Amino acid sequence: MSWFEIALPLLVGLIYLFVPGLLIAAVARLRGFEAFGLAPALSVAAIMLGATAAPMLGISWDLWVPVASAVLLAGLVLLVMLVGGWAGLGAAPARSHQGRWLPPQRSVVASVWWSKDQAAYWGSFLIGAVLLGRNVTNAIGQPEWISQTWDNNFHLNAVRFIEDTGSASPLTLGAMTTVEGEPTFYPGAWHAIVSLISMGSGAEIPVATNTMALVVSAIIWPLSTMFMVRQIFKLNTAGVVVAGAFAASFTAYPILLLDFGVLYPNLLGIALVPAGIGLVAQLFRMVAVRRISTLQSVILGIPVALAIAISHPNAIMSLLVMIIPLLLGRVILNLATSVKHRAYWGATVATALGVTLIFIVMNILWGVVRPPQAAGEVWGPVLTQGQALGEPFAFAAMGFKPQWFLAIIFAVGLYTFTRRSNVYSLWVLGSWAVVVYFYVAARSLAWEDGRYEVVGLWYHDSFRLAALLPVMSVPVLALAVHWAAEKIATSSWWQRIQWETARRISIVGAVALLAVVGFGQTSAALQNQVEANYYEYAPDPESDLLNTDEFEMLEVLDEYVPEGETIVVQPFTGAALAYAIADRSVTAYHTIYSADDDVKYVQDHLNQALTDPQVCRALENLNADYYLDFGRAEVSGHDHSSWYAGFEGLAESGVLTEVHREGNTILYEITACSAP
Repeated sequence: MSWFEIALPLLVGLIYLFVPGLLIAAVARLRGFEAFGLAPALSVAAIMLGATAAPMLGISWDLWVPVASAVLLAGLVLLVMLVGGWAGLGAAPARSHQGRWLPPQRSVVASVWWSKDQAAYWGSFLIGAVLLGRNVTNAIGQPEWISQTWDNNFHLNAVRFIEDTGSASPLTLGAMTTVEGEPTFYPGAWHAIVSLISMGSGAEIPVATNTMALVVSAIIWPLSTMFMVRQIFKLNTAGVVVAGAFAASFTAYPILLLDFGVLYPNLLGIALVPAGIGLVAQLFRMVAVRRISTLQSVILGIPVALAIAISHPNAIMSLLVMIIPLLLGRVILNLATSVKHRAYWGATVATALGVTLIFIVMNILWGVVRPPQAAGEVWGPVLTQGQALGEPFAFAAMGFKPQWFLAIIFAVGLYTFTRRSNVYSLWVLGSWAVVVYFYVAARSLAWEDGRYEVVGLWYHDSFRLAALLPVMSVPVLALAVHWAAEKIATSSWWQRIQWETARRISIVGAVALLAVVGFGQTSAALQNQVEANYYEYAPDPESDLLNTDEFEMLEVLDEYVPEGETIVVQPFTGAALAYAIADRSVTAYHTIYSADDDVKYVQDHLNQALTDPQVCRALENLNADYYLDFGRAEVSGHDHSSWYAGFEGLAESGVLTEVHREGNTILYEITACSAP
């Protein structure tokens, strides 16, 4: 299947991820790049509010539900904007008292749909989108291929579960793997949106999933990143045009999360984090230019935070720890200004109390959101602290080859923070340092030194933390090019050419862009990762989750198994994907699940069905008349055959009758219970 054939699913995905959010942003009086930058997060919030409310109201999940939710949310935002404007809260506090440490803070720049100032940002975004689109499609291979990884049983089957149950609520999605469908919370924003793409376009679930991966990686991520850069700095043309290309140059994100896990919810959550950071920076005025008012920041910040949290809880916690330097910086600047001018203490105390409240909430959430230690015990320390610390500076996260070109530019960026004019943005460097701290801890901190308390929130997993490193790296890299372009364009030797400074900076920016694209996209580390990811998806006779025979079996399974029947499976072999791909119920939808008594008895005793009538009773309760044999090879090379003692020697037990074979993959009918 060609990538050109996903045009309809791609269009459906873009509609659901942008139109609801643009409506909400527009009624909040945002326009242009600001509106588009926040649109995906606002759309996710609207979709998930609708998904959560629908089953409570007895409404089945359908294509119109997110639209209705977006209209209602937009109406609420409009009402608050009108009331806030009437009460004079539009830009509260009205005056700025930041002192000489910050550039003068004027009123909020008027938001317009198009301006010359926005052109460079749109161009930079498009460059990043094209580069990422190329890398992601090359990494996935074909739109119908799947990630051959542990968690993909759950992710693909969860989309089918949403379509079958008519509920995309995160309060019920976890029921797919619980006994008797007991409702449990699961952050299902990814799966809800994939279901919309599948239902709206008719695309098969693997195709809809890869379409979503492409949209998140190649469109939302660079757009969100450019939004953040635009909110924080006032960059020259050179600094702006390279930012999108930088966003496409990392090994740590987004392809790392397409390769490992597969961590689709984290992929979505991290793509939205930069937009959240940009909005917080505007709220606390730790920016060079005011583009979003206080009221807009607050009223839109709530759904944006909700969207990030419902994408993955550790994404919102990642955002919270990353803004700690920003919050502290705001308090320190307010305090310094109050001491100097002996005034404005009310605003200073109010800000300090607000930041303190955020820290208290963060501390509470640190224990509530953190999963049990056993959930990530497999991820222990693997490096010394020195080795782990060297990886972020060399842009060699997770042991990839160093990306020295990025490392050199980043070093220049670090130098620029020594300039007095950049003191106001020191928090950017602090936010990057916070992520480095947690990444180093995940790679090196021993259990007895508090590993669970420090990085348990991320399952002690350094992959998830490595993926956060690019978020604050892009602003530093862009700032480095901004500074270098100014230095070069104003140098005495170039001033002999009678061109205006802006023109010189544009030329330097064009050269810098060519260098970033050239060196960034041809780095051995990035190319190796794209290639490795390709082989993680490409089906072959030895594939981890679904080999070529198993793929072919699932393609024709619905021709042999009647609709409404349940298939007995061993999920570690990939057979559980009969649900997502062939639309047939199975006894286990993921490798991690709670089996009820009937399922457990079948798993333990199916090979005794000729002599044990309880097996037949269990099969009847399950409406299970088929067994799908995908051999003994398990995903990630594990061996859980002891969990399925009833499947041992089944082919020779006389319990089964072969129905269809694809290579070494066999579909059997369980005929023991129908024997006279």
